[in-house]
Amino acid sequence: MLPTILLNFHDETYFGGHQAIIAHLQNGSYPPRYLYEPSLPLRYHYGFDLAAAIVTGLLRIRIDQAIDILTLALWPTMFLLLWRVGEHVGGRRAGLLVALAVSFSTGLCPTCTVNGLKTNPPFVSYFFQHPWGLGIVIFCLLVLQRAALDRTDNQVWRVGALVCSLLLLSLAQAVLFVVTVIAFGLADFWKFVRSGSRTAVTVLFGLAAAVLGTKLIGGFFDSASYPSAGGVLGTGFYLREYPGNNAVLEQIEWNLLSFGLPLVLGVLGLCRAHRERVLLAGLAGTSLIAVNGLRYGYSWDITKFAAVTSIALAIGTGIFFAGLLDCALTSVRRLIFGALAIAVAGLGVVYPFYFLLAISLKHRPAFSMQMIRPYISKQYPVDVDSARAVNFLRTHMQPAEVLYVGVKNSEPYAIWGGLPTQSSVYPADTADDDVYGLGKGKFASRMDLSRISGDWFDRLSAEHVSWLVTEPDDVAVMTALHNEEGRHRAALVAEYGTVSVFYIAPVKGDNLSQIDLKLVPR
Repeated sequence: MLPTILLNFHDETYFGGHQAIIAHLQNGSYPPRYLYEPSLPLRYHYGFDLAAAIVTGLLRIRIDQAIDILTLALWPTMFLLLWRVGEHVGGRRAGLLVALAVSFSTGLCPTCTVNGLKTNPPFVSYFFQHPWGLGIVIFCLLVLQRAALDRTDNQVWRVGALVCSLLLLSLAQAVLFVVTVIAFGLADFWKFVRSGSRTAVTVLFGLAAAVLGTKLIGGFFDSASYPSAGGVLGTGFYLREYPGNNAVLEQIEWNLLSFGLPLVLGVLGLCRAHRERVLLAGLAGTSLIAVNGLRYGYSWDITKFAAVTSIALAIGTGIFFAGLLDCALTSVRRLIFGALAIAVAGLGVVYPFYFLLAISLKHRPAFSMQMIRPYISKQYPVDVDSARAVNFLRTHMQPAEVLYVGVKNSEPYAIWGGLPTQSSVYPADTADDDVYGLGKGKFASRMDLSRISGDWFDRLSAEHVSWLVTEPDDVAVMTALHNEEGRHRAALVAEYGTVSVFYIAPVKGDNLSQIDLKLVPR
C-alpha cells in the first residue's frame, strides 16, 4: 500500500502516459487518440485507463487517486485468483505457493543490462505497469472459464463469455492476449487430436472470433491506417540476429539473469502439474521464443513477452515448492526449502520499496514519480489561472488539434488535462522517433517547434498546432505573437490573469474574424 500511494510508478506521469490517457478519456474522446498525432486512434491496451476514468467520474476524485484505488483493489483480487489457478493446475497444496511465486519471484539480477537490453524485472514491477495489473486478473479468469467448459452442457454461452473475456484481455494487456490465444489454441488443438473433443473445437472457433473481434473494439489491434513502422509486416518487430557465438552467449546470459532459479524450478514444476500442462508449456514456450527470436525497433518492450514466460515459470515454481514442502520432513530439508524460497522471491518482496528512495521531502518537481501533494485533496497543485485555461481548452479543443505550451509549464495541460501538446511524445530508445515509428522527420519537426523563427507559424500549422498558451516567462513566444505575422495568424480568445490562450489560423491569410466559432464549447 505504501509504495502505491507514495509513488506514481513507471510511465504514469510521462507525456502520453497513464494519467494523460485517463484525462484525455475524461475529455470525452473515445476511442482515445494518440496524443502525439491526435488524428490517429491510440494503439494501446488502455483498458486500465478506461476503468480509472470511470472511477474518477463515479467518485469525483483525482486521476492519481483513481489509479491507486484500482491498484489496491486489483492486488488482492489477482492474488486470490492466482491461488485458485494454482489449486486448479497443481492441487490444493499448490494454490498459495503459486500465488506467492507469481507475485514475487524474480531473476538473478532484475536491474542489469546485457548487450544493451535490460533484464526482465520481477512481476511485481510489471504489476505497477497498470495494464498487467488488470491483464493478469482477466487471464486468471480465462483459465478458470476454460476449465469449466467441460463441466456444463450450455457450452455455447460459456464460450461466448470466454470470447468476451478474451476481448477484454486484448484491451487490458495486448502481449498477454496474444500469447494466451496461442497457448489456448495449442492446448485445445492437442485436446482435439487426442480425444476428438467437441468442446475443444468450440473453443478454437471462439479464439478465431476473439481475434477478429479485436479489430472492431480498438486498442493495440485497431484497424486504423498507421504508417509502416518497418520490420515484419510493418509492425516494428524484427527478427533478432545472432552474428556470432558471443551474441548467443550474451542472450543466454540475459535469460539466466532475467529468469534465475524459476527457469529450472519452473520447468520441473510444470512437469508435475496435475492439469493444463500443454497450456502452461505453450505460455512459457511461445513467449520465450518471442523474446529470444524478435526485437522491437523502438523500445525495450519486447521484454513484455518475458513477463509472460515468468508468469508460466512462476506457476511451475509454485507447484515445485508444493511438492518440496510435502517432502520437507527434516530440518535440513526445511532449510533447503527456505533458502530456495528466499532466492526465488526475496528480491521481489523488497523491489517495490526500492523505489521509495526516489521520494524527496522537498518540493515535488513536474512530471515526477512522487506523490501529488497534498494527497487527500480533489485539487491539483496548479495555480488558479492555469487551471482555468486548462478547463477552457478541454471544452474547446477539437480531438485532432494540438496545443503549444512551454514544456516547463505543460504538466497541467498535457498530463492532468489530457490535451495533445507539441511535447506529448514518448520517444523511442533511439531518441529520434516515437515508440510507434511514425517517422524521424516528423519527430524532428515536432522537436524543432521550440525554435522560434520567421517560419514558426507555418511550422506550427504543419504539425496541426491550433492553440497556444503563454505565460509571463514565454518571452520569445510573446515576441512572435506581437510581430506583424503573429497579429495576422493568432487571435487572443481567453485570458486568465497572466495566462493567455490564442487560436492559430491553420493557413496564412485565413480570416480570423470567424474566431467566435472557436469560443463555442464542443
